[in-house]
Amino acid sequence: MKKILLFAVILVIVVAGVVFVPKLAHKCDDCGDFFVGAGYKPNIVSDLLNDEEQIICKDCAEKQHALSLAVGGDVEEFKRDLF
Repeated sequence: MKKILLFAVILVIVVAGVVFVPKLAHKCDDCGDFFVGAGYKPNIVSDLLNDEEQIICKDCAEKQHALSLAVGGDVEEFKRDLF
């Protein structure tokens, strides 16, 4: 019984890793740096120029959304949803 329970726990951990790692490990589409996390949405101009969805790091999000941040916005407003 313990072996079956241990196998089930290991299986759940492996499946969770297969599902979550691609959602959390990204390469920034703006600067090319590797980062772990949900990532941020690019500004509207960058989004319109590219056909596929872009994921950018926090530093690039701060640069791209500088105008919104200058008038009191927060960079966390542009954070992507994990699912």
